Amino acid sequence: MSKRASSSTSTSINSRGAVLCWHKKPCVVNTSGTEANPGRQFYGCPFWMDEKKNCRFFRWVRMNVDEDKHHDSEIGCSTLNIEESLRLAECKAERRKKEKKLLAEELSRWMKAHEIMLAEGRRVNHEIHVIRALLIVIVVLNLILVILMLHHVIIW
Repeated sequence: MSKRASSSTSTSINSRGAVLCWHKKPCVVNTSGTEANPGRQFYGCPFWMDEKKNCRFFRWVRMNVDEDKHHDSEIGCSTLNIEESLRLAECKAERRKKEKKLLAEELSRWMKAHEIMLAEGRRVNHEIHVIRALLIVIVVLNLILVILMLHHVIIW
């Protein structure tokens, strides 16, 4: 389903009662698949599948008054006009801004943890090099000890 901009409440209707999109073409009726409005029908541009031709017209199909109030209360508005659509868009933008800030903070924590792990890895790598050097020294000292013991046995 493509994104659509909302229409104002002054939607054009032709002589047969069909809702017209911004192209002045009869709209198609689609069904919402969103969590907020599952199964709710809406009018859309007949060219909705063509990104270049799609005028992004959108208007909910009118239901009975009780259903309409129920859906409107779920999205926090009484009619979908331009001002309310703008308010909803601003609310969504503010929520996304907060989500972006939270994600940035979480990313910062992960990056700090990554830096700590890298530093720990470098420290462990350094310790491994020191241990290898000490093992080489021990092997060399053992060889010297064996040579001295053999030399001592030969002399005696």
